[in-house]
Amino acid sequence: MLADQSIDTYLQRLAGKTSTPGGGAAAGISGAQAAALLGMVAQYSKDESLSLPTIIAMCETSSRHFLELAEQDIAGFNEVMAAYGLPANDSAAKQLKQVALQQALETAALAPTEMLKACLALLSTAITLRDRGNKNLITDVGIAASLLLSCIQSSRLNLLVNLQAITNQTFRDDSLSLLAATAAPIADFNQLISSIEDGLAP
Repeated sequence: MLADQSIDTYLQRLAGKTSTPGGGAAAGISGAQAAALLGMVAQYSKDESLSLPTIIAMCETSSRHFLELAEQDIAGFNEVMAAYGLPANDSAAKQLKQVALQQALETAALAPTEMLKACLALLSTAITLRDRGNKNLITDVGIAASLLLSCIQSSRLNLLVNLQAITNQTFRDDSLSLLAATAAPIADFNQLISSIEDGLAP
């Protein structure tokens, strides 16, 4: 489990000549770090009008969820590789292989799909903490937003690469709708980061 490994062990595995963990797992860990950072900012904030315990609990849950999605990404990739390795000696075997591959590709697409949703769910929290959180930790909010933006962009790439081979039109349409829906949040995250940079400029 990724969550049980040291950072050094994880990085060695990431750099190793193995397919997993790869970019999807790295994206999930970026999201987990972002949620944890937002939770830390909430821990140090004092605004009594905010439901800080709720924000803290939500960030903790989100961080764990991102780690679970990183693991799910690894499992999904391995399932795709297993499907590609199935025999295709005759027409029946080819058909079975194609069915297994389509199922595996859809499964593999679920982790980046859920990462996108999890990132978008944290946008309002990041904005709230920028505006009303502990100002001494404003850079941590900006870094969390940067990590979430990275996770969004990474997950878009991973979803798109799976969609190249997925034939289920309903699945494709739903995924493309989600990708289109990330345009405005991406702009919002960029604006959030820029506003923090502007506030720090000498």
